[in-house]
Amino acid sequence: MTDFRPSFVCPETRSDPSPDTPHEPPSVLDPELVALVVAAADALPEWAELVVPQARLDADLALDETEFAVLDTLLRERFGADLGALRAGLDLDALAALTVGDLAELVRR
Repeated sequence: MTDFRPSFVCPETRSDPSPDTPHEPPSVLDPELVALVVAAADALPEWAELVVPQARLDADLALDETEFAVLDTLLRERFGADLGALRAGLDLDALAALTVGDLAELVRR
């Protein structure tokens, strides 16, 4: 698996060939990813409507540390993605800015 850095952490490493184009999160999320976020939050199925690429995991979805730990386990089991390692390398501002779109990028790697 390759290292993943969210777009807001290191924008100069984007694979986007046009550097003047802002990074856009994927417009369509993998339904399995959405289901894992909903499961980690122990939320009702209708809550999945909030799980959009631009939604911040902390501020918009209000995931707490227990839910992040559950999500990390679920992402490892299903996609082999290491959310814990990603979060460990981020400062507080970057943690607050982490989005569902960033998760989608993480699981694609």
